[in-house]
Amino acid sequence: MLPTKRWAEFILYLGRVFVLLILLSLLLPKLIVICNHWMSSLLHSNQKPHGNPLRVETTIPRELKG
Repeated sequence: MLPTKRWAEFILYLGRVFVLLILLSLLLPKLIVICNHWMSSLLHSNQKPHGNPLRVETTIPRELKG
């Protein structure tokens, strides 16, 4: 009767591992997407424009300079 109990425990262990692997395969891509969005928002929030953002710089053609 002892080997039967061991087999039952082994099958339950395999079942738990299989369920955890399925959960990991479903949740890991979503976690990666969330982390990517978070990191990109952190990186882009540090890139603030310097100077006056409404200033328009133009080049004057040589013909008008004289």
